[in-house]
Amino acid sequence: MTYQIIYSSASAMPMQLDDLEEILQHARDKNAAKGISGALVYVDGVFLQILEGDARTVEELMVRIACDVRHETVTVLKEEVVSAATFTDWSMAYVSATPAEVARWAGLSGTMALPEILSDMRNSPFNATRLAESIFAVLTSKGQGSR
Repeated sequence: MTYQIIYSSASAMPMQLDDLEEILQHARDKNAAKGISGALVYVDGVFLQILEGDARTVEELMVRIACDVRHETVTVLKEEVVSAATFTDWSMAYVSATPAEVARWAGLSGTMALPEILSDMRNSPFNATRLAESIFAVLTSKGQGSR
């Protein structure tokens, strides 16, 4: 069984592509060593991330993320034990998105603002699941290999 958590957080500072690439490389190295897989979306100053792996390892990582000065308002949108990890091919995939894409991926109206989208996913974990499934579909449709 695999523990999966989907969370959002506000970036404490604007992220440039170089900043994101540095974060991703660090996460990929650390996650691969710890058996964690997942995906990251950065949109309008907000991180949306899916983490999967051993429950204790993922929970320890979440504590570090919550204490990281780059993150503000860390909010768990969904957490559960799943039968199998979805993102096994990625120690940390990255998907660029707009708020409208995130809304559609979560099964919501593409006209919703990002705060509304996050609130809806927090109140309806099923929409967070749809988000994760859509991110996986985007990654596989782009043929992105292990990352």
